[in-house]
Amino acid sequence: MMNYDTIVIGAGITGLMAALGRAERGERVLLLAKGHGTTHWASGCVDLLEADDDPLAAITRLAAERPEHPYAIAGIGALEQGLARLRAACEAAGYPLVGSATRTLLLPTAVGALRPTALVPATMAAGESRQLADGRPTLIAGLHELRDFFPPMIAANLRAQGLAADSAYLTMPPTERHREFGPMIFARLFEQAEFRAQIGSQLAEHVRRGGYARIGLPGILGLKGAAAAVRDLQTRAGALIFEIPTLPTSVPGARIFHALEDALLAAGGRVQIGSLVQRAEGILEHAGHEMGEEHAGGRLVAVYSEAAAREQRHRARRWVLATGGVLGGGLRAEHDGELRETALGLPVRAPNSRGDWFDPRFLAEGGHPIFQAGVAVDAQLRPLDAAGRVVYANVVVAGGSLAGYDPIREGCLEGVAIATGWRAGAL
Repeated sequence: MMNYDTIVIGAGITGLMAALGRAERGERVLLLAKGHGTTHWASGCVDLLEADDDPLAAITRLAAERPEHPYAIAGIGALEQGLARLRAACEAAGYPLVGSATRTLLLPTAVGALRPTALVPATMAAGESRQLADGRPTLIAGLHELRDFFPPMIAANLRAQGLAADSAYLTMPPTERHREFGPMIFARLFEQAEFRAQIGSQLAEHVRRGGYARIGLPGILGLKGAAAAVRDLQTRAGALIFEIPTLPTSVPGARIFHALEDALLAAGGRVQIGSLVQRAEGILEHAGHEMGEEHAGGRLVAVYSEAAAREQRHRARRWVLATGGVLGGGLRAEHDGELRETALGLPVRAPNSRGDWFDPRFLAEGGHPIFQAGVAVDAQLRPLDAAGRVVYANVVVAGGSLAGYDPIREGCLEGVAIATGWRAGAL
């Protein structure tokens, strides 16, 4: 059994950023996870905070007003450094991100709404609302074989917002596959030159007849060669191409996962997917407290994950918990109404009773309390118990596992993941 300097539990953006940070400092790093994280069900964009104009300025104000918010604990510097490292990893993977932390962008969704974000893949950039509003017509195109992507609905909703948009369904080119076509299957098909050629020919005919300046397609245009696929389709169609995120599985999100995974592996890190961490082995005594060190805390020694017919034991000097919150499965409700942190058994800060989990109003202004549940931490992201004492001095908690914020309602899922993940990788 190999001993690691750091083991990161969780393979979302948080865990990948933390593992990359530690590996680039020369540590032996293992990223351990039951499966892929939020990258594979999110949009593939980087949401920092829902703000009318300048997300970074809004984050700075938020951090000053709410000192227990993860942005305040991680610090603005960690966010900026993490964003720079993410962009570098995506650039190296041939999948550049465009945009800025100081400007809100609006991109169409799979229902035709315009959603705010900050950084977007270059493959989506031509669909930004300012471009869609230039008066030139836009075509939204799809394939009947791809479920849950409806060009007529998207185009109709864009028109309702004053944007010129039409829709069309394309004819599926012949393939050897005759059954279910999911996003990942289409991503592999779009990496085939002949498949793109046939799609491109159909798009060119629509452009010839309708004079479209740009075409919106589902976000399935290749996995590791998406940027090249978009360029090829643009050349064939004679119009700008932009991707629109689909329902999961998120191909754009998977591209970001692979970009960060490639960077981590290049830095000497190891990734082990399919390993559900079931329990922890630690020394919980607050020995430092007995010696007058009020927040010394215990130490995590090892964790145990599922393996074939047995448990696998993993040891490390340092640990990062990045398993996510209620939505990500890092927190689970027990039959008695208690919330449990599933990997290490850390204390969870949550409403006192199940009756307090939800506001009586579905669209409550402050959201529902349950979605702010998580692990409370100190200024070094170390987990705290109900008395405010450090549980494990060699564990840091990051991302959706943290208490004190609602990532979906606040529109900061990726931003907090990047800021706290990068901070965890630097502590």
